[in-house]
Amino acid sequence: MNRTSSLQIWSGLIYLYLAWGSTYLAIHYLIETVPPLMASGVRNFTAGLLMLAWAKATEPRVWPSSRAWLTSSIVGILLLGVGNGGVSIAVAWVPTGYAALIVAAVPIWLVLLQLLWLRQIPSPMVIGGVLTGVIGVGLLLDFDAFSLEGTSANFTWGILALLLATFCWSLGMVISQRAQLPYSAAYLSAMQMLGGGIATLLVSSAVGEFSKVNVAGFNHSTWQSFLYLLSVGSLGGFTVFSWLSQRTSPTLLATYNYVNPLVALLLGYVFVGEQLTFKVVVAAGIIILAVVLITVGQRMQKRAAAR
Repeated sequence: MNRTSSLQIWSGLIYLYLAWGSTYLAIHYLIETVPPLMASGVRNFTAGLLMLAWAKATEPRVWPSSRAWLTSSIVGILLLGVGNGGVSIAVAWVPTGYAALIVAAVPIWLVLLQLLWLRQIPSPMVIGGVLTGVIGVGLLLDFDAFSLEGTSANFTWGILALLLATFCWSLGMVISQRAQLPYSAAYLSAMQMLGGGIATLLVSSAVGEFSKVNVAGFNHSTWQSFLYLLSVGSLGGFTVFSWLSQRTSPTLLATYNYVNPLVALLLGYVFVGEQLTFKVVVAAGIIILAVVLITVGQRMQKRAAAR
């Protein structure tokens, strides 16, 4: 990458760190009145329609091929339908500590996929960075969240759902990068959000969320949270994610899995008055170290391959 593209990529990554890290707080308020899968499905489907309209207005002579629609829909289903949807279902059965740690292990899936499927061997520094990131996220967790007291009998199914969800998210990232479809980020994100949004709404309907909705119970917080998630999380965040997936490695892109929980904690400290402990500060340093190791490791690997 040249200097300009490096600046653009890091601008995109920082946006994802901040934007998707801030969505935790917004989701917390939204699901007080809207079932989680329905909230995610409606948000992504709406964002997909809006982004498709924008893409068509700015590129009137362009329309994606049927292959592009199929590939992008599959990616969207893997990322948003199975990925986000699986996590949303699993957290009802699994203590939050386990869920957070398994989700943070997405980069491990990516390393395995790159090794076994793409035959790309990551450098020891990249592997060290991935493991360091998981340790950093683990340090952020409250060990009480790992208590199994009162856990439902569906705990094992919840763990399996999380493993499937994180694997499918990782697979979607790799397919998205491998496809290299010749369309703008607006078109790509629109197709992916539409595919993922429809899949999530179908699952939401299947598990009976539609019957639990009480529109009369919606309040200002509901609409404010929805609009924030729609604009910052989906329209902005997923478009940046789609753009980055075409321009950087999945492992570097997946570092948001480490940084987002940290951003969520810091925002909770600033806006909600949550406690900021020394452990959080140490975890922040470890997470930053993980991102540095992955970044430097991949640059060294590219230079070695270019020789």
